[in-house]
Amino acid sequence: MDEHNELCVKLRAAGMALFRREGLRFTMQQAAEAIHISKKTIYTVYPSKEALLLDMVDDAFVHIHARKQSIIDGPSTLTDKLRAVIIALPEEYTALDLQQMTLLDERYPAVAARVREHLENGWEPTLALLKQGMEQGVLRRVSLPILQRMISASIEDFLADRTLEQQGITYTQALDEMVAILWEGIAVR
Repeated sequence: MDEHNELCVKLRAAGMALFRREGLRFTMQQAAEAIHISKKTIYTVYPSKEALLLDMVDDAFVHIHARKQSIIDGPSTLTDKLRAVIIALPEEYTALDLQQMTLLDERYPAVAARVREHLENGWEPTLALLKQGMEQGVLRRVSLPILQRMISASIEDFLADRTLEQQGITYTQALDEMVAILWEGIAVR
């Protein structure tokens, strides 16, 4: 890894740690101090805080997609894979703290747009797994584009709204319940 890439990795990690602690209030100066470089050096790699945030988002979603792929490639049953892949949640995902989406929309609209783009894309392996589930009779046949939109919208809503958190429901619990409702339906059998 060259020096430029190594600095990017360190800055993304520092930015993510600061974001977990400070939210969007973290500064480039804090990021520089965290890895013992000058603020001027940061700007040789990232011309703005928005550029750093964009890279942090992209990196987080790389980890999310890698986690989903490892679930798909893993030894679990198709049913377990289907449930797990929908709620694949590496630590980076919760660190994105999409509860700040409104603030992102206001201050960093390009970052907010990138988050939404990632939530809407990269579904091919998951859709293939869902299709396999339908073909094997594990799932009833449903419109995959509708199911995808339902899951994406739920994830974004759960992460963007603090209402559930105020009721003592974590993001992971909310996603697990959403999957249970989708999986089992709400009808009494």
